[in-house]
Amino acid sequence: MPADLIPAGIPAGTQQQMERALDAQRQPTPMEMIAAIARDPSIPIDRISALIGLQERMEAREAEKSYNVDFAAAMMDMPRVAKRGAKKMGDKGTIMYATYEDVDAAIRPVETRHGFARSFSTRSAENKSIMTLRLTHRAGHSTISERVCRADPGPGRNDIQAEGSGESYSRRYLTLAVWNIVTVGADDDGNSADPINQEQCMKLQEMLDGLNLTPPQMERFWKMAEAGTISGIQQRKYADVHQRLMDTYRQRGGGK
Repeated sequence: MPADLIPAGIPAGTQQQMERALDAQRQPTPMEMIAAIARDPSIPIDRISALIGLQERMEAREAEKSYNVDFAAAMMDMPRVAKRGAKKMGDKGTIMYATYEDVDAAIRPVETRHGFARSFSTRSAENKSIMTLRLTHRAGHSTISERVCRADPGPGRNDIQAEGSGESYSRRYLTLAVWNIVTVGADDDGNSADPINQEQCMKLQEMLDGLNLTPPQMERFWKMAEAGTISGIQQRKYADVHQRLMDTYRQRGGGK
């Protein structure tokens, strides 16, 4: 039992008694219970294995629940991404698209805040290259999405460069798909007419109410948020506004 739970100046004998009493009150963890059962030679090994398997399934289920809760919250925070990339299509003109760099810069802060990380890998299958996106959560649960990588030939590209371009294309589309990211024209910067939704409004309002900012502080807040009301805050500013309020809470010793 941690010594910091025992008051200073207690005689050694009394301290040991208190430690034993505290240990007796503490509830054993499931793995401690399994370890205790494993020390009993009369318990068949197959039953111990079944208990361990049950505990692992329970932990996996809890990790999946945490993943789903944070995934839903992250989806609410995801911004739209502007199409700033351009691909010339000859006589068909130019196609605008959101580059992977822009997508990553827009969504990585949201992923990090909610405990997610993306990783990519490729493998060969039936003369095809398959790219896999693994979305891993801090609780340990993960999901995967896959896409066939097709070479993307273009003017001046050799075979290796065409393959690299195809992998970049797959990485971008896998990321857009897993988070259901909406891409829009660059002229509205992704969110010029896209205010935050009702749930986001309520979340920010609750945080502001808890902070009880002074009028000068509120003036600086509205300037930073580029709005005059909560409902007027745009999606492109939501992640930054939310993070600023979180930082203020931490500075004040809060845990919002």
